Amino acid sequence: MKKTKERIIYYDDLLHDDFAGTNIERKDLPENYKFSHQNPIYRFFSSALYYVVALPVLWLISHLFVGYKVVGKKKLRHLRRKGGYFVYGNHTMVADAFLLPVGLIAPRRMRIICSQEAMSMPLVRGLESTLGAIPLPNKDDLKQGMRFIEAIKYANKKKEVVLVFPEAHIWKYATIIRPFGEQAFVYPSQLGAPVVAACTTFKKRKILRFRKPKAIIHLSNPIYPEMDKPLHERAKIMRDLTYEFMVETASSFENYEYISYRPREEKKNVN
Repeated sequence: MKKTKERIIYYDDLLHDDFAGTNIERKDLPENYKFSHQNPIYRFFSSALYYVVALPVLWLISHLFVGYKVVGKKKLRHLRRKGGYFVYGNHTMVADAFLLPVGLIAPRRMRIICSQEAMSMPLVRGLESTLGAIPLPNKDDLKQGMRFIEAIKYANKKKEVVLVFPEAHIWKYATIIRPFGEQAFVYPSQLGAPVVAACTTFKKRKILRFRKPKAIIHLSNPIYPEMDKPLHERAKIMRDLTYEFMVETASSFENYEYISYRPREEKKNVN
């Protein structure tokens, strides 16, 4: 793995620390929050907003200000002719939420499973929902949990792509893959839907005025659930294959380490 000058961030909790830098105060969703809109009029205007306004703007931002390359996009071709599928990516930039939809499957719609922090600004919540965000339900709210699952099922039924960040928290430009469990893989395992792993690595730019590295998105071959196995087992198999692909890809020598993440104990030992 290629090294940078020493730009180090020390973490305390590999699973729960977040380095997005947005400082948004998390708020619970309203009890009657609607995770899925099946009204044809709503869906029409939602599509119009997405294709006429959001998609062109996000395309410009992703190409002019972020810069990225997709490796293995041909692997998605035969999936486009079939039903919905799931994409699981490592969470390395705030831009992930629009870079993957624009870079991988546009003009096809993508639904994004997101945290409640992303939906905690009242003026933004309605817009994000209209554009495809499906926030995680309130903890211990069983009714919301059921509506959340129904929204994912409906998206799959409509042959839409669902994007999941199993690491949950943003670690900017991280070149390590953080541990994640198989719970997030229950959705495709139940639906019999394929999964594609999308691992983002980074490349140092040759033009010095572009200080931040270029994102390279690597796609795995589709991973299909083994429907003859119990639900928990097939979810674990899909998780393991996804995790192995991400770790192997992120561990490549070509992955440029713009920011180094190290446990805080290491800082204490240095001092």
